[in-house]
Amino acid sequence: MIVLAAACGGGGGSKSQPTPAPSATPAGSGPAEQALAAWVQTTMQKQFVEDCSKADVTNDAGKVCAAFQGERQGMRAYRIGPTFSEFDQWVIMGQNGGQWSVVATFPITADTAAVPGVPWPLRTGVDVVVAGADPCVNVREGPSLNQKAVDCIPDGTKIRLSAGPTAADGINWWQVEGRSGWVAGDYLRYPDALQ
Repeated sequence: MIVLAAACGGGGGSKSQPTPAPSATPAGSGPAEQALAAWVQTTMQKQFVEDCSKADVTNDAGKVCAAFQGERQGMRAYRIGPTFSEFDQWVIMGQNGGQWSVVATFPITADTAAVPGVPWPLRTGVDVVVAGADPCVNVREGPSLNQKAVDCIPDGTKIRLSAGPTAADGINWWQVEGRSGWVAGDYLRYPDALQ
């Protein structure tokens, strides 16, 4: 969760800057960050600041900044967003042939902002934990919000993914082993990603 720091001092008009969660560290300036900068400039048509905590009000307004969140199996996770505002997207970087590129992006919405952990790309046959679904995540007959909810898996429950992802309604849906139905991937995390 992002906490906005209050602007201090006289003169007014200074915008608040995002303060990364305690586990966040500066993005750095290695090959992954350079590839992230190129992706932001190409995809968003914005200039990039590698570390939100070092953004300068005078020079960096209107740019996009990042906060490094962790590494897992050769991938790196970042939260990004407009400087001096809330983060609005997760970006997962990975290497292919030694070159870094974006392998996944996940929007940070009002519904998902409080979900703990990093949303690493999921795959079938692995155990995941329901996270941030208060009190539970709906299991739907099919991979869509329009499908009937047939079950509800409590927050903190470990489940195994048997099929997916299927994209619908801006959500990646996953079928749960041993249950007839699909759950929203927004509320699923690898157990080690919750720390």
